[in-house]
Amino acid sequence: ALLPEIDRLLAEAQNLAERLRGTERQAQAEQSRARANGQVRPGAAPAVSDAERRAIGAQLSTLLERIHDMGVVLRDIRAGLIDFPSPREGRIVYLCWRRGEPFEIRWWHEIDAGFAGRRPL
Repeated sequence: ALLPEIDRLLAEAQNLAERLRGTERQAQAEQSRARANGQVRPGAAPAVSDAERRAIGAQLSTLLERIHDMGVVLRDIRAGLIDFPSPREGRIVYLCWRRGEPFEIRWWHEIDAGFAGRRPL
């Protein structure tokens, strides 16, 4: 029952990562507008504060630590792609899973192969 929990954590991490990217885009747009017209309104609060961005980043870091502590190697947060190190025929390989797949491990790949080298179990 580990995959449903990992899936839930990954979904939450994906949401936080997207929120963080959105706040960074918004901050960059505000800076560009301020530079373009040469004026910065005194006392004008940004739409998203640095503190809010830091808080989202801290939440994301905590989630990623929890995922890592479960023995999971996160390969691509947007795709929800993860690996689990596992012994196979006397060597360590990665068992591979991606969000949206059934909640069972069906794929593996060599340590140096990556997603493109996935093979069915």
